[in-house]
Amino acid sequence: MQPANYTTKRPFIPLFIAALCFTLVFSLLPIPFSASASTAIVNPKQMYTYERMEKDLKALAARYPQLINLDSIGKSEYGRELWSLKLGKGPVVIFLNGSHHAREWITTNLLMGMADHYAQAYEKQATWGTFAVRDLLERVTFHIVPMVNPDGVTLQQRGLSAFPKADHAALLRMNGGSTNFKRWKANAKGIDLNRQYPADWATIRNVSSKPSYMNYKGTQPLQAKEAKALAAYAREIMPELAISYHSSGEILFWNFKTPAAHKARDLQLANQFASHTGYRLVTPSSNPSGGGFTDWFITEFGRPALTPELARAVGETNVPLSEWDRIWKQHRDTGWMLALEAIGYWIERQPTTASKSEVRLTADETAYQWPDLKSARSGKVYAGLYTTIREKGDWVELAVKGERKWIAARNLLRGKLEIPAGAVVVVHSETGIYTSPSAALPSKVRFAEQKLAVLEGWDGWYRVKTGKGSAWVKQAEVQYELPTVVEEPGEPEPSDQPAEPGQAEQPEQTDNSETSETDDNQATGTDAHEAAAQPSKKFSPAA
Repeated sequence: MQPANYTTKRPFIPLFIAALCFTLVFSLLPIPFSASASTAIVNPKQMYTYERMEKDLKALAARYPQLINLDSIGKSEYGRELWSLKLGKGPVVIFLNGSHHAREWITTNLLMGMADHYAQAYEKQATWGTFAVRDLLERVTFHIVPMVNPDGVTLQQRGLSAFPKADHAALLRMNGGSTNFKRWKANAKGIDLNRQYPADWATIRNVSSKPSYMNYKGTQPLQAKEAKALAAYAREIMPELAISYHSSGEILFWNFKTPAAHKARDLQLANQFASHTGYRLVTPSSNPSGGGFTDWFITEFGRPALTPELARAVGETNVPLSEWDRIWKQHRDTGWMLALEAIGYWIERQPTTASKSEVRLTADETAYQWPDLKSARSGKVYAGLYTTIREKGDWVELAVKGERKWIAARNLLRGKLEIPAGAVVVVHSETGIYTSPSAALPSKVRFAEQKLAVLEGWDGWYRVKTGKGSAWVKQAEVQYELPTVVEEPGEPEPSDQPAEPGQAEQPEQTDNSETSETDDNQATGTDAHEAAAQPSKKFSPAA
């Protein structure tokens, strides 16, 4: 409120100054992460062949070795590898697959684009709304089979030339004599892979009586190598939820004889997916025709599964690439929503157990009221020594200055920690300097040969005192000594060795004494710097 005698005058601001101020303010506003064309590996705006996909999968695995793993889950009828890309570091599994049907290969473009986009987001420490991408991908692992039907896709895209001459007559016969395979849906043996799963398979409607370009369900469930491999893989990884991408029509299937106990949960997920994409939910039928992957998944696991039909309806052919921008805008960030929901499903099933043990937190963590990323946040818990109270899944509740706070357990050290008296290690320019034993790669920091004081040891690691705080080194990479004189820690020398994406350029300070004493969330237990000066002692937290 202004004082009564306060008068206002309209200040004169030159136009160029106003424009400059507006530009500066706008540049400070947060904007959603968007994959950079210069760093992207996948180009989805092309006819995406099996060979192109295979090359891009290997490039993604090489570019993000700490985040992406590539495996084959089997082979197709013609011996092509059925690739699975695993993206993420968490225990919560989400299963995504595409191109069950040959002409629906635009779904492979989408899954490959999402994998590239999500890996870039992790590396750039991006956010989705109020959630850090790293918080999601360190709790979730996406298992992505981008092309379930590589033989069928190859036939649809390239025609007979991609197959042995001896098989041409059979392929032509299954295609009604036509050499135009653009309508082809089946695998290259004429079996419709999305009519191969044991969910009311015997009563599937509208079937072909013999191998065909579409609708032939085979002579028994999981007869086709591709469907058999996918079902076995799903049973192996036990996903929290599954999405099987198809085209076209911009509709969403979400229910197959879903039990009443699961309907509210599954409908809530379907509505969230629809709110992102604008797709229309298909009203469940009282007597649906089964055999589809998500029909089987819902029946087999009792967990939610969705079948989105990408793009506007195009009839019996592939979706044109002119639809790509629309598809990408609708689906680009749906994975983050799926991750958040799957984390909730998983944590709900985990038992809560009492726990009282001493642990070391090696990196600052966001604190939550409950073990749930959607719950209220309560500041930071700083690196240091703590006592646990309870555990649930990959969460742990800590005692922090008389308060109880839940954090991710990813940066906790458990087990026997030793605090040596007066010990030092000799490091040199080849010694890896880590921010934490949980860091996959060393930082860029390197030291000239010198002796550093050991603050504590843990499971093949030493925490050492440096001129930049504390850091971790592998016991196998250093020489351990008990000297009479300890050199003052020196300054690090620069190095060209790569750091882990997003990792600090220098070791993080991990002791309570190295952070502000006035912070209410700071730990108050014994500090390792102080303990290092005391006689050697041990503690043995519960594992």
